[in-house]
Amino acid sequence: MPIRMEEDPKNGGRENFPEHDPRDPGRRGPNKGLLLLLAAFLFRKNPKLLFLLLAVGAVWYFFLGGAAMFSSQGGGETADNAGFTFGAEFDEAKYDATEVFEPLAYGNWNQLPAQVSLERYAPRRLNQGRQGSCVGWSSAYAAGTILQARANNADPNQIAFSPSFLYNQIALRGCQGAYIGEAMEAMRQNGGLTMSQFPYEERSCSARPSSSEIREAQNYRIKGYQRLTLGGNNYKPDIQAIKQNLAQGAPVVIGMQVGGSFMRSMEGRKIWQPTRNDYNMVGYSGHAMCAIGYDDNLGGGAFQIMNSWGERWGESGISWVSYKDFDYFVKEAYGLYPMGQADPAKANELAAKFGLVDNESQSLIYMVQKGPNVFRTRSPLNVGQKFKVAITNSSECYTYVFGQETDGSSYVLFPYTAKHSAYCGITGTRLFPKDYSMVPDDKGSKDVIAVVVSKEKLPYNDLNTLINSSSASTFAGKFNEVLGEFTLSNLEFEAGESIDFSGRIRDNKVAVTAILEIDKR
Repeated sequence: MPIRMEEDPKNGGRENFPEHDPRDPGRRGPNKGLLLLLAAFLFRKNPKLLFLLLAVGAVWYFFLGGAAMFSSQGGGETADNAGFTFGAEFDEAKYDATEVFEPLAYGNWNQLPAQVSLERYAPRRLNQGRQGSCVGWSSAYAAGTILQARANNADPNQIAFSPSFLYNQIALRGCQGAYIGEAMEAMRQNGGLTMSQFPYEERSCSARPSSSEIREAQNYRIKGYQRLTLGGNNYKPDIQAIKQNLAQGAPVVIGMQVGGSFMRSMEGRKIWQPTRNDYNMVGYSGHAMCAIGYDDNLGGGAFQIMNSWGERWGESGISWVSYKDFDYFVKEAYGLYPMGQADPAKANELAAKFGLVDNESQSLIYMVQKGPNVFRTRSPLNVGQKFKVAITNSSECYTYVFGQETDGSSYVLFPYTAKHSAYCGITGTRLFPKDYSMVPDDKGSKDVIAVVVSKEKLPYNDLNTLINSSSASTFAGKFNEVLGEFTLSNLEFEAGESIDFSGRIRDNKVAVTAILEIDKR
């Protein structure tokens, strides 16, 4: 019988701030509904009060600063905010098409440092000027440069990538906007050139890279990217996932609604403290920036943000945004695959360990080896005992989990949907399924799971179809028949509380398959 799935309790750490409403910081304003009823009653009794109220409102708006307050909330260039240009366009359908990052397990499974900063790998903060090219600045100039500088221990100012090389490929009409997702894909396909190779031109975005320039730039392609959201259909930024990326040297490009006090008022200030009016986001516009660090101890926790409005904004072009405000104002977050240190010797390593975790005790369930790649629980699990699959990777890889149906056929347990990414470039421990637990039922005496770890991306749905077409008599035999030509040979496993392996890929041998048999009583 296939393992039953039961949903985990809600608010188990997957929701950033379930009760947070920043527009109401500890104190509620007057009941607007009651005020409207009271006003309607008074105006009906005495219509002259309405004209008096309108007159007072006009004086306040035109002569006492009301108009200035409203205009300061706008996303365009007011007199006070001239020179601050935006350019990030948001489209939920485009964002939805980006694969979702599978975060590391929270809590005791993965301990994050309290403070992380990639600022030492960031180039000096320049100003995008009047061109709406913030997507190019945040993606290529900030994130792309940080990745390369960290991987190669290089001076970021010597290798800083050109925002124009990227932006000119994706700019919308009038050079006043672009989609971050399109920037990510252009960096994955075409890479980047340095500022000296492709200088920034504020007045025009018409200069497109030549074919020879693209060939040169492709030497600096990013490995890939993922969206860092709470789920496939939940587009809120995943605060913990963003911290996990930053902790392993992967900058995060964000699309944020900005305006009001985030602009001129931020000059020389370390931390953004939004006003009450900022939370209304009246006249705000989309702006792309790069998250380069975090600090759990700063103002209750905050992200370090690199901007493209020059060094006068914030402190030398960098400021901090609290986790709660980040959760409220950020609309998109893209994690670039980390590049690690440039060590060719590690490029072919494939190492991981996995096992079963009992939900109640949070301990690993002891496994014994029964065949070359087959493992079985030493003691049967009880019917109704909740557990998950734990996989810890110490090198970048792709992870897939399959389950066996009642009739012996295979189905995909992870990736959960086509929206989820199997790539595990952020190393650590993940628990599968994320928001559900597996539960043995009282049908039959054994359940079976297959774990596949690969150095390359696999067409897992096609493989599942082939597995179900196999004539092999066992679940292990089906996987060995279909994946045999891709599987590392002569691999040594170590079984116990966890099943460990490490090896080096050769030729087309890029994957490791393990069959986990779960006895139950």
